Amino acid sequence: MSELDVVDIAPLFGTDPSAHGATDDAIGAAISRRGGFVVAGMPGSDCLDELAGTALRFFDLPLRAKHAVASRETDPAGPRVYRGYRSSLREGAWAYNEMYDVGPRHPFPAPPVVGMDVFAEPNAWPDVEPCAGWREAMEQYYELMLDVGTRVMLAAARWAGFDDGALARHYAEGNSTLRLLNYPLRPDGLTTMSDSASHDAPGPRIAAAAHTDVAGVSLLWQRDSGLQAQGPDGDWHDVPRVPNTVSVHLGTVLEQMTEGRVRATPHRVLDLGTHRQSVGFFVEPSLATEIAAPRTGSPYGATYGWHLQERFHSMRGFEDLVPAPL
Repeated sequence: MSELDVVDIAPLFGTDPSAHGATDDAIGAAISRRGGFVVAGMPGSDCLDELAGTALRFFDLPLRAKHAVASRETDPAGPRVYRGYRSSLREGAWAYNEMYDVGPRHPFPAPPVVGMDVFAEPNAWPDVEPCAGWREAMEQYYELMLDVGTRVMLAAARWAGFDDGALARHYAEGNSTLRLLNYPLRPDGLTTMSDSASHDAPGPRIAAAAHTDVAGVSLLWQRDSGLQAQGPDGDWHDVPRVPNTVSVHLGTVLEQMTEGRVRATPHRVLDLGTHRQSVGFFVEPSLATEIAAPRTGSPYGATYGWHLQERFHSMRGFEDLVPAPL
């Protein structure tokens, strides 16, 4: 099994246009070969593993503390729908895991559409930090990944022949998402929806089935091995566990906004029979950004917010929490 390429993106933080171009080409070559890639060399990356490890201390909190910041899909008494803690530690869930989502410190408002305001919710922070400096680490990680993800996304767009300035404007007021993920050891006999993917071909059991992310790009940090990306040739490639790096997976929103020239990266997680933790960051455009041809007569029917609303309304557990888009 081959691994994703590692690309040094340090030149993207400089001002040399020729160095930018060479890095854009390296990113394009990595996308063409494997679908995704691993990035190294960004400023501040020397503390990335430490920041991620501190952030994941959230899952050390007692259950009552996690439920105090839970979304209503997990705790019907909760005040939020989109941000906070969600648990799928049950039979028949898509994956046996739990997660905690936060967005920017000050979310950008949603367009005036019924139900779209949930995607501009404020963050739900625990009353007591799981360790000293936890929230500071979360916010530092968020800002670092937003910068890295935006630069990498624009580099991929330039490689595909798109105007990075026009694209950047669409992401300037996005409510991007930082997600902590915890995959405890699964009890014997418990099955998930992702298990059906394990029967498609011989090999390890699947913890999270193949999917693409609804974002511009996803930056995934993993404490443990198991993440794989699918290349243009259909082969699966391991994401190497390199210290202080994240892997880049192109999202469906970038694919739509580049007219299919930058293809979204399918990825999956193998169940290797161990306790797994990871951190995801999803670079998202403004909720009012048009990403595709209109699907309805609504002036917002082509926007990212409209498509988010459509997606969440169709998800099990969210049907009554997020109304169908108008």
